[in-house]
Amino acid sequence: MNQGRRRSDAARNDELLLDVGVELLREKGPDRLGALELARSAELTTGAVYSRYENTEEILVGLWQHRLSGPMRAYIETSLKTLDPGPQRNEAQMIIARALANPAGPLTPGISLMIAAPRIPELAEVVIPDVNSWLAELGVEQQPASPESDRRLLTIGFVLGCLYFAAVDLFEPEKWEVMKPAAHMVLDRRAEPTWSRPEGELHLDATIDTGDAIRDALVNAAARVISRGGVERATTQRIARAAGLPTSALFAEYRTRQALFSDVATKLLNNLYKGSRSDKLIGPNVPRGEGGHIRSRDDARVSAYEESLKAQAMIANRTLLAPVGREQRRLRLEFHLAAIHDADMRRALHIADTDANEHASRLFESVFGLDMNVVRPGVEILRILAQGMMLLEECTGLVDGIDTRVVFESLCDYAVSETIRRHA
Repeated sequence: MNQGRRRSDAARNDELLLDVGVELLREKGPDRLGALELARSAELTTGAVYSRYENTEEILVGLWQHRLSGPMRAYIETSLKTLDPGPQRNEAQMIIARALANPAGPLTPGISLMIAAPRIPELAEVVIPDVNSWLAELGVEQQPASPESDRRLLTIGFVLGCLYFAAVDLFEPEKWEVMKPAAHMVLDRRAEPTWSRPEGELHLDATIDTGDAIRDALVNAAARVISRGGVERATTQRIARAAGLPTSALFAEYRTRQALFSDVATKLLNNLYKGSRSDKLIGPNVPRGEGGHIRSRDDARVSAYEESLKAQAMIANRTLLAPVGREQRRLRLEFHLAAIHDADMRRALHIADTDANEHASRLFESVFGLDMNVVRPGVEILRILAQGMMLLEECTGLVDGIDTRVVFESLCDYAVSETIRRHA
């Protein structure tokens, strides 16, 4: 009888630890969840935790296996039902919308573990094989892949990006309604792309150079440290060492670690976001036309806009989603992970994201004669897609070499056609 009761108590404790662990993971993220706090929150002893888990990393593994992997797989499976128009798409979109609007659900903790998994060995051993097996079962192939496989992978990446932006309060239902026509145009396109595949490389330099040698060195060193181990593990000692400076020099510039990280987030996110969405994609010899909105496809600005998006496709294919772009990819993902759980990081991300979207939309209107309200949905879609595809590349390696033309060419056609329709 006592043995049976002990087994029953152990089973209840296991369930309690998992339930409490999910809530702590949602609140604090994977790098701040510890056995002591888990025990206190569950009103158990640390012995009860360590009898089940050897260390914090094994707690994360248990949360993934027993609470989070199932909902994440179901969410990914649902995304593929949006590929074809009709009742199935409408139902899938409603399910996804409900999931995105539920901050207490398991998906935010799930995507946190997906972001962190590539740099936490114990977590990588379970998360990465799981995600790879799901995608294989859902018809995603190794690159070079069939067009249908690429469409599936791009769709999964987009809904994962939606999940991430919902987790940092940057995906409102009304935004989806604005994006829906452009998104459906991408989903429904079956014709072979007419653009040539992107060739060469177009690197986006994330190095900060403001003229302040010491601060710039510290900010750039922090970026390197964060990209390798995450925000929480980026100690002041490691950052100062990476900058080749004594720790005292760091604190002479920044009174606290938080002050340094606020500066790092503000400068780097602004540089990364604006650089990848607008200025650096517009050539110096772009024809300006006679001003105003384009009214026909004969306007020279139409072909210039195509070239701009081809450059953005090159960034995606040859840099951001390729092995050469891993450090910048990890830097973005680590900032995004921190923003889920840290209000200061979230604020910095909100400012950078909003400014970059607005800046890109206005720039494309002034340079290419496109209606800003027509361009904005495409800007939003590409930023969501980039987030999800970076995450999938880190977890699977299946994205490098994907044919992104189906997305960029569709969005180009949408922006041009809709602007002409509104202003011809």
